[in-house]
Amino acid sequence: MKLKEKRNQNSISKQIVHIEPFFEPRMWGGGTRLVDEFHYHPDIAPLGEVYNVVALKDHADCIVSEMNRTLSELYQDCPDWFECETAELPIRVNILDPLADLSIQIHPDDDFAKTWNGGRGKPEAWVILDTPEDGRIQFGHYAKTREQFQEWSQGGNWNKLLRYLKTVKDGFINIPVGTLHAIGKGVLTYNISRNADLTLRLYDYDRMDPATQKKRPIQPEQVIDQVCIPDRMIEFLVFPAADEWGCKVTRYWDEPGLYTLIRIQVEDKGQFLHDRFAFYTCVKGNGTINEIPIRQGETVLVPAGMGWVRLEGNMDLFLASYRNENPDHQPAKNE
Repeated sequence: MKLKEKRNQNSISKQIVHIEPFFEPRMWGGGTRLVDEFHYHPDIAPLGEVYNVVALKDHADCIVSEMNRTLSELYQDCPDWFECETAELPIRVNILDPLADLSIQIHPDDDFAKTWNGGRGKPEAWVILDTPEDGRIQFGHYAKTREQFQEWSQGGNWNKLLRYLKTVKDGFINIPVGTLHAIGKGVLTYNISRNADLTLRLYDYDRMDPATQKKRPIQPEQVIDQVCIPDRMIEFLVFPAADEWGCKVTRYWDEPGLYTLIRIQVEDKGQFLHDRFAFYTCVKGNGTINEIPIRQGETVLVPAGMGWVRLEGNMDLFLASYRNENPDHQPAKNE
């Protein structure tokens, strides 16, 4: 979408706006669920991953059509909408529906990312939206020492090294930096992470990328250096939902300096109050947020300080947000 000439920054008042998804082709994609159920119609193929919220300037950047801006530009132009201490939007959201297992990979820590590509580490978390009966994810490993990890990985002893978990519908799993992981075939997930982009691959099944007719690069030496040893043996968690103001609310994570993740399900009418900016992504059904329509697959941004939101319809929403590490941070003002 071509952006129109921007309006004068001084005239921008807070409002709920739609965030257009950003698509990237994935060799493990190609299913129809994201098109048929989530109403995504990308001009790329194969589709397996949708960025519902991403603001990496000149790389991956959602468009805010009502504001004639990219999301990274909106973040820079309207700091009072977010009230964040970070130079860039701190979080991102994506939905994945793979037709094949993803590569065995890690996301490194901040120090490594800074030297590798000038970025940051990428801790993340997943909620399983749907899974086949035999669905699984690769998560963690059984090596007791770094030498053992190196020996098993270089020898291709994947059955010894790799740990797998059976996927649990509505299950939540936290993925700290350095955690070996891979989403499995047919496992539909909602993902929240730091707004960063650095993946180190240990193994990619010797697949050929149809776009290049070559194997994708892997970084085994860097993975061996950065992977958590010993593994933390993290498991899926299923959190209870609480009845709040006409909604069923599940609170997954709320860590200052990282991200906030809440699920809100409403069957008719409800209301919700979140004291920070919030990206609401609808993963099922349709309805309105303060009379702004939203349906499955869509995301809206509610700027900071807008108070209670009125929810009407039958819908399943994920709220993604961020709390400052410094609670006394004061947002910059537009000039």
